[in-house]
Amino acid sequence: MHPILIPFAIAATFLLLEKKKRIFRWIGYAFLLVGFILYVFSFFANDFTLKEVFMHSSRDLNPLFKLSASWAGSGGFIIWWLFVFSSITMLRRHNIYNLWIVGLIFVAVMNGAFDSLDFVPQNGKGLNPILKSVWMIFHPPASFVSYALGLLIAIDAFLGKENRTAIGITWFFITLANVLGGVWSYFTLGWGGYWAWDPVETGLLLPWLSLTAYFHSKERFFLHLTGFSVVFAAFITRGGISPLHGFAVSPAGFATLFLGVPFLINIFRDFDIKLDRNPMKIATYSLLGSYLVCLVGLIYQLAFAILGERVDVSVDYYNFANMPSMILLLSVLPICGSKIKNYTKVLTVVYGLSLFLTALTLMGYINWCKDAPLHVNAAVSFILPLALFSFGTVLSLKRIDLRVIHFSLALLVISTSISWPYVYYGDYAPLDVQIISTEFHEPKGSVFFGGVVIPEESYEIVKMQVNGRIIEAKIRMNLANLISGKDFVYSEPIVISNGLDNYYLIIPNFYAYDLFMFTSKYLYENGETHLLMIIASIMGIDYDKFVKAIEEWKPTGKVSVIHKRIPLINLLWISCTLLLFGEILARWKKCSQ
Repeated sequence: MHPILIPFAIAATFLLLEKKKRIFRWIGYAFLLVGFILYVFSFFANDFTLKEVFMHSSRDLNPLFKLSASWAGSGGFIIWWLFVFSSITMLRRHNIYNLWIVGLIFVAVMNGAFDSLDFVPQNGKGLNPILKSVWMIFHPPASFVSYALGLLIAIDAFLGKENRTAIGITWFFITLANVLGGVWSYFTLGWGGYWAWDPVETGLLLPWLSLTAYFHSKERFFLHLTGFSVVFAAFITRGGISPLHGFAVSPAGFATLFLGVPFLINIFRDFDIKLDRNPMKIATYSLLGSYLVCLVGLIYQLAFAILGERVDVSVDYYNFANMPSMILLLSVLPICGSKIKNYTKVLTVVYGLSLFLTALTLMGYINWCKDAPLHVNAAVSFILPLALFSFGTVLSLKRIDLRVIHFSLALLVISTSISWPYVYYGDYAPLDVQIISTEFHEPKGSVFFGGVVIPEESYEIVKMQVNGRIIEAKIRMNLANLISGKDFVYSEPIVISNGLDNYYLIIPNFYAYDLFMFTSKYLYENGETHLLMIIASIMGIDYDKFVKAIEEWKPTGKVSVIHKRIPLINLLWISCTLLLFGEILARWKKCSQ
């Protein structure tokens, strides 16, 4: 274990002794702060004897990315979660919060936050290329703040307290974390999607669903469920079942579930949901239904992961299994605040219109996305009239903040319904794309790999003209990933706004031949023959022929660009912004009273 563990261990000891003297609490928090500062400082000090620093940082890493590297690992994420949770519970006098703080320290230890290397490396392995994004600075912090607040309100419920302000702030940060995750995937991963029902995405959605259900029912059961959900989401993130979030997996991830046991007990103890025709209750049932659909999908994947197999749950399962809950929710939203005249008759007309549009779609008269399957287009036709009908909630609610939140939810359903087929299935747009030039850049920085320090990343800038507009695309190549046989080419997408729509362009990784040869030539000219031999072996190339190809190589200039149109995607971002703004209005109104 690394010496940084010492202040955390001392902190745990004093916090457990708080019952004897109040001063022990403050001593414990002081040591927590010291330990946290030392932990983060170790990344800037390049203390590669700490395994988390070695695994996720390097000497030449940008200082901002060194900060984000401190929460990139499984243990580091727990440390930050611990720091935020202890900060917001510092002034709370009940020592039950200390038990979860000590529990988080234990989980951090189990997840390798304080593991030490038995040698002193010259450099670290560097930050995962996928994590070298500006969104890495925002999305994970929003997640562990929401985790900390989720724990807080669940423990408060455990004590019989319900702080509506804390609950509202928790909902805001959980929403923000989900939105930022969607933004990150859209602008970084290069598949044009903002939501893939990846296990980590789905896990973070669970506390949002449970807390939103609480607002419609005011039942304490949902606060306990939120506490369990944030713990389960943290476990899923580090559990190794996600194909997109497998960069910081810990085999000790199950230790995280230890924190959720008390909430799980309370969930079974307080479960008392009775069927009720009240619209608010029906909205609660619909949200709970979606929660169960997501939970079943995650447990299914988890069960196979425990058996040593990785299975994917199709997006169709989540999209269509959630459809009944979504239909129910949209049907009652307009009457959640007050009654609407002739509601039943109006709803009957809406259902009739949904069925009519669905029938036209099945007969081939309506085609929202020509590349999408028939059942997807039919689902869009059925849901749109209900989404438009749900705008009626704006008329039925008196509070402006609730109007904004419910209006944005209806807008969100419309934008996702229209963009969904294009995200998953394509429909490529006719664009005039002309490649102007390519510019290669030698590797900058270095990382530790295979017992030696090697160059880190090279990249290529492709300048192109799209419909008369000059834009640039960046393709990166990571040498460590190339040598280890992992994905090593990262093509950053280009997004061009066109009103509410986007044109989404991506250069496929297999067109990075010139960048590969340029990097190989750099290694050849710098005498890195041992690396070239390894690369030749990995690629199945004869080394002598490889060297000859390097000597004769000249840039081909061959670049292919895949592009497609995603309609109403900007409306989705607008609706997400309005959703967050609505909760800000609610908090501002509460503070001004």
